[in-house]
Amino acid sequence: MNNFVLFGNPIKHSKSPYIHNFFSNQINIKYFYYLYEILDTNDFEPNFINFFLQNGNNGANITIPFKERAFNLCNLLTENAKLSESVNTIKKNSNGEIIGENTDGLGLLYDLKRLNFIKNNINKVLIIGSGGASKGIIPSLIKNKCNILLTNRTIDKSENIKNMFYKKNIYIDVMPYDKIYNYNFDIVINSTSSGIDNKIPNISEKIVNSKTKYYDLFYDTKNETPFIKWCKSNGAKFVSDGLGMLICQAAFSCLFWHNKMPNPINLINKFYEKD
Repeated sequence: MNNFVLFGNPIKHSKSPYIHNFFSNQINIKYFYYLYEILDTNDFEPNFINFFLQNGNNGANITIPFKERAFNLCNLLTENAKLSESVNTIKKNSNGEIIGENTDGLGLLYDLKRLNFIKNNINKVLIIGSGGASKGIIPSLIKNKCNILLTNRTIDKSENIKNMFYKKNIYIDVMPYDKIYNYNFDIVINSTSSGIDNKIPNISEKIVNSKTKYYDLFYDTKNETPFIKWCKSNGAKFVSDGLGMLICQAAFSCLFWHNKMPNPINLINKFYEKD
């Protein structure tokens, strides 16, 4: 068997099994992918360990709220994982060692380029939310000439992330929602999970204009996300949810597991054709 799972909670809405079934056929490598919902978050570590003790269980994706906890369970880490101190992709090598990677930033960057949301020169980026999702995308954005302002309802979490990256020679600025005074951003990224509860971050509509690009890491294949609706209602012209990032980071996960990169554009187009 060649089994892979997605650990998380909630994950019933996830499109990842469909995505990886598509990629399995595209790269002509048979692997099985299914959801592994952790109903009691205290059970994550024993379930994770037991899964990888079984023969044929070769890899996993990790989503909220376990990315940072999974980081601490890995024997080996890639550069992306070390920088972000969180993992979303894991594989077991031939020695039984657990290797952690983070493909979130790679997937986001791929999708931003697909959308022509990101420029070749310096990009001013506002990231809303200071959780594990923001940690995963910051290193890739910095490598791609982005100046980042990280904002959160409370400043403590943002300061912790700023200090974590400072020790790795990665420099970002931080500011609470109500202290932002310069609204001239090239890209605004919502990395909060507020969309799950049909909410938006409590941030000023002054961040919205007709020139800035707005990207929500959350996605909904049936409706616009609350953040995207809010941006458009306040005059945004360039918006996208995180479906493209989801598919692109999954493609990089596939590359990490199987050393073959599927074409995510084919599947992104397929999803939007369905819509």
